[in-house]
Amino acid sequence: MTVSLWQRTPKHTTEQCDVAIIGAGISGLSAAIELERRGISAIILEADYAGSKASGRNAGFLIRGASENYSLASDELGRDTAKHLWNWTQENLVGLKALGIESTTSYAQRASCIVAMGEPEHGELIQSYEMLLEDGFKANLIEPKDAPSDPLWRSNKPTLGLMNPHDAVCSPIELVGLLCATLTNTPIYEDAEVFRFEDDGNRIALRTRSVDVIASRVLICTNAYAGDLVQSLEGVITPNRGQMLAIKPRKKSDSRLEYAYYLNHGSEYVRSAPDDQIIFGGARTYHADEEATATDATSSTVQSHLEHFVKELITDDYEITARWSGIMGFTSDGMPIISQVPVHTLNNPNIWFCGGLTGHGMSMGYQTAKHAIAVMLDGDTTRFGLDRFQNKKSGSESG
Repeated sequence: MTVSLWQRTPKHTTEQCDVAIIGAGISGLSAAIELERRGISAIILEADYAGSKASGRNAGFLIRGASENYSLASDELGRDTAKHLWNWTQENLVGLKALGIESTTSYAQRASCIVAMGEPEHGELIQSYEMLLEDGFKANLIEPKDAPSDPLWRSNKPTLGLMNPHDAVCSPIELVGLLCATLTNTPIYEDAEVFRFEDDGNRIALRTRSVDVIASRVLICTNAYAGDLVQSLEGVITPNRGQMLAIKPRKKSDSRLEYAYYLNHGSEYVRSAPDDQIIFGGARTYHADEEATATDATSSTVQSHLEHFVKELITDDYEITARWSGIMGFTSDGMPIISQVPVHTLNNPNIWFCGGLTGHGMSMGYQTAKHAIAVMLDGDTTRFGLDRFQNKKSGSESG
């Protein structure tokens, strides 16, 4: 959203801090928690309200790994990087438990299950299972004959399941609320869209409609909207819309899913929700061009596709309780980005970016933001730098 001239000149205050954080989603709030733990002052600036973007619009999966299975991820990223990413997401849940996520009303320990509907994914899950065990991860294979009697398996479509036994689900809004409540000294300014950066060579001034903030460092946590502030991230982080559908089956026996499921290489995802509802999301890969957008709105094509999946896999006797969408920030390799970034004409080394969570902000946002603070303040090394894309580009050009 743009900010007009008339909105740029109201009377407001000027605040100062060590680190200004742009974005009050999971990553921005988690970064502030880590700064408070270190005794470093911070201010969060949010263009809308806390959790208003993808952080409050997702399906609420707290899962290990990524949407792809371990075998494919190892092929694409390398075995060592895949193992690191799986460990990363496990540590994310450990960190959220330490904050008290288990005390929220919506939290439930619920195994996740990647489901194959046939080949090639069936064979990939067998290979993934073997590789996971080799790398020290717990996992189980589920054959249809041993599967739970829930509507997904009763559809007779799944041929195999790969279960992560220690995953969980929760309301993303409750997670955002927990992160906000954990903060004790960090103010969150909502309706405070940053429209200008100024640099005097020492400190950085951020201009918003409601407050000006002067900080020694800036951490941008805007994920899908990275390109609005950091032009160099356009094309590196791409916005993708994720659409969701909530239904309430009329038969109670159709309303309980044993696991939180990923289907079709992570293209679709489905789980039980409160009040006997089921959430079904995805179908993005079938409408890739249409969904490569930052427009937050549902579309009839994707929603119809989701309903098709509901009828095929869950039930054809239901009422729709909600439709919605959220905009996610994707990277080409599915891993986050933590990097110093130039902003407009400023090339200040104290401006950083943390984002590109590729639809897994719930499962890696807390851990990634905590790591971003260590990279920014302590000089820790990271696998998530921008240089990995530059190296790939250079390699392809030289080849």
